[in-house]
Amino acid sequence: MAIEEWDNIRPRSDACNGCQKPFADKEDYHTLLTLTREGYQRRDLCVACWGQGFDRSTAVSYWQGVFQMPPPPKPEPLKREDAESLLRKFIDSPDPGHGNVRYILAVMLERKRTLKQRDTTERDGQKILIYEHMRTGETFLIPDPHLRLDQLEHVQAEVAALLAPPPAAEPQSQTPCESAPAPESEKKD
Repeated sequence: MAIEEWDNIRPRSDACNGCQKPFADKEDYHTLLTLTREGYQRRDLCVACWGQGFDRSTAVSYWQGVFQMPPPPKPEPLKREDAESLLRKFIDSPDPGHGNVRYILAVMLERKRTLKQRDTTERDGQKILIYEHMRTGETFLIPDPHLRLDQLEHVQAEVAALLAPPPAAEPQSQTPCESAPAPESEKKD
């Protein structure tokens, strides 16, 4: 059997191929691998569908397993588009306080391979880093703020705060108004 044939076998299903019911975490399942005219066919079945009499004798392979829910994908600590949109927002800002943020965002996007540093130049005694956006081909000019090591932690915290999602609004608790009159059933004579 050629290796390419194995590459075409689909992975385990998240649902029974008989009744289409999604598998639950730690649920037993049965798998039949058969050879058809189209190639190898994999069928994953719940215990109830397996009990309806699937013939194992025609299977190239058979096994029983325990379904394990795949872990949820880990969220990216800083999303590429968020950092990119923030850089775009601050790129033309005249506020000198944004210089450090622009520089850190450009470095982050360079590490994510969104931006690539193409050159360095000087303008009016200021070192300018020239970046190219790898997907769009846009050019970004980022002045080097000459950050010192003792400043990095503060600027990184500032960038993380800018990229953090806004806190969810807490539902306001309904407290009875103390000045409201008591219901008739609570009044005493």
